[in-house]
Amino acid sequence: MAVRMAFGLHHSNGFEGSSIRHFGRPDEASALLHYYFGAANGDAFSRAALGYRHTFGLGVPKSCWTAVSYYQPVAEEVVRQAVDASKSRGPLGSSSGHGLPQIERIRLNVHANQGTKPDRQREVLQYYQYSADRGNIDAQTAVGTLLNLGTHGVSRDHSAAAHYLARAAAAGNDEAMAHLGHMHGAGMGMPQDFIKAHQYFSQSAARQNPLGLYGLGYLYLSGSGVEQNHELALKYFQQAADQGDRDAHFYLGAMYMNGLGMRRRSLSKAFMHHFQAAQAGHVQALYNTAVMHMAGKGTPKACKPALSNLKALVEKGPLAAALQAGHEAFFRGQHGQALLLYLQASELGMEIGQSNAAWMLDRGFTHAGHQAASVATALFKRSAEQGNVMSLLQLGDCYYYGNGVEQDWVRASAIYYEAYKERSAEAMFNLGYMHEYGAGVPQDLDLARRFYGMAKHANADAALPVYLANAWLRLHEGWAWLRVRLPSRLRALTAPVNWLF
Repeated sequence: MAVRMAFGLHHSNGFEGSSIRHFGRPDEASALLHYYFGAANGDAFSRAALGYRHTFGLGVPKSCWTAVSYYQPVAEEVVRQAVDASKSRGPLGSSSGHGLPQIERIRLNVHANQGTKPDRQREVLQYYQYSADRGNIDAQTAVGTLLNLGTHGVSRDHSAAAHYLARAAAAGNDEAMAHLGHMHGAGMGMPQDFIKAHQYFSQSAARQNPLGLYGLGYLYLSGSGVEQNHELALKYFQQAADQGDRDAHFYLGAMYMNGLGMRRRSLSKAFMHHFQAAQAGHVQALYNTAVMHMAGKGTPKACKPALSNLKALVEKGPLAAALQAGHEAFFRGQHGQALLLYLQASELGMEIGQSNAAWMLDRGFTHAGHQAASVATALFKRSAEQGNVMSLLQLGDCYYYGNGVEQDWVRASAIYYEAYKERSAEAMFNLGYMHEYGAGVPQDLDLARRFYGMAKHANADAALPVYLANAWLRLHEGWAWLRVRLPSRLRALTAPVNWLF
C-alpha cells in the first residue's frame, strides 16, 4: 500500500485490472507512516525503502547512518540465505551469491528489442553442447560447469556435468580438473570423496589453475582428506588470489582476521582481501567490508562505503526479484504489470527499476493519465541522482520541453552541463545548440562550435549531426555578420526569429 501511496495509486480510480489507469496526487506522509510501521515490525521491504529514502533525503532527513541502520538487517538476511545455499553445496560450497535470485541488469532504453536472456542463453547452451559432443574441450568444460552449478538459467544436472568434465579433464583441461575436484569434495552427483578431490585439485594446481589452488587451500584449511595445515592453506589461497579468485580472497581475509597460519593477525590485510572479494561480488565479503567500515577495523571508520555495500547486498536479495519479474512481464507484452513491478523496485532504490519505469512512461507504454509525465520526470531525477547519465539527459529534456515540469531552459542547460562533465556527447551537442540560439544561456556562436566539436570527438556516431549543425551554424554566422551591416531600416525588419521548439 505504501508503494501505491508514494506514486498516487491509492485512489479508487488508479487501476483498471492489473494496469495503471491514472496517477493521482502522491500521499508521501501516509506512505512514510506505512513504511515506518512496517520497518518497526521487521518488514524487509519497508526497511529497504526507508534506507533508500534516508540515503538521498527523500521526504525524510538525509542521514547516512540512519540509512545504514535500516539496510543492515535486510543485508544480514541476504547473507544468511547465501550461506545456507552454500552449505547445501557441501564443504566446498561458495557463498559468493549462489542461492540468491538471478537478476538481469536490463535497461529498456537499450535492450527493449532484444528479448529475455533465458532465450539467448538456451541458444548459446545448445551451440556449446553441440561443440562439446564433437570433442571441443573448452566447450566440454563450459557445458560441464553450467550443468554442475545450475547458473544462467540452466538446470543442474550433476551426472551430465561429470560426463563432460571427465572428458575435458582426460584431455588435460585444468579447469575441468578443478571442477571435478569440487564435485568429489562436495559429493555433487557422486559419493563424497576428499581423496579424489585432492587428486584432481593437485593436478589442476600443478598447472596453476586458480580454482584448483583455491580447492587445495580449502582442503588444508578444513583438514578435509588431508592433515590440517593453515600455512599450506594460506600459501594456496594466496596463489589463487594472485590470479583474482574471489573465494580465495575471502578466505585469506578470514585467515588474516583470525590470525590463522601466521604469527599475528592483521586487520588491515583482512580488510584488503575482503575488499578485493567484495569488488568481485562476493556476498559475505560485501557484508564484512561494510561492517569493518562501520566499526573502523582495518580501515578508517566511514559510513558511505558501508552504506554502498549494504545497499548492493539488498539489491542482490529476494526483494530484487521484482526487477526480474518486471523484465519478464515487459517482454511478455504485459506492460501494465511490468510498470507496477518496476515502480516497486524503484521504491527500493533500484536505479534500473527507476530508469525503466520512467522510460516506459515517457514512451507511452501505458496510458496512465496526465500525471504520468510528472511521475516520469521524478523517476528520471531519482535515477540521475544515482549516476545514470542517460536519465540525467532525459531530465534535461523534461525541463527543455516542459514535460512533467514547467519549461525552464536555464535549468535544462545546467542539467546538460552536469551530463557534459560525464563526457556525454548528447549533452555536448545540446549545449552547442542552446549556445547557438541563446536558449537559457548567453548566445555565443564560437562556444556553440566548440561544443559541437567536442560531441564529435566524444562519439563518432555524432559526426553526421555535427556536420549538419556546423553547416547551419556557418549560415547563422554569415547572417549575423550581414545583419549588423544592413541599414537601420532593414535591420528592424530582420529581427531575430525564435527557431527553438
